[in-house]
Amino acid sequence: MKATEPRLTRAVVEWTGWGSTPEPARDDARVIARFGHAAGPALAKAARRLEADYSAGSAEFRSRHPELGVEAVDALAWACADEALG
Repeated sequence: MKATEPRLTRAVVEWTGWGSTPEPARDDARVIARFGHAAGPALAKAARRLEADYSAGSAEFRSRHPELGVEAVDALAWACADEALG
């Protein structure tokens, strides 16, 4: 089993805007500002891939991504729910 990756969890939260914006605001620049130009782009890309996987509606998302903390999963659920309503 993979260990939780706090940096990836934080990147997903930053990218979606969870806890800092009133509605989802997917923003690579926010991730790059937080993690720098060396790691930020790769983390933003990972967040986009994770959202695409989550929005596929799989009930197995959590088991496929044990490296994500609960806060990242909540952020993706929030972002995807808003998109479905939108």
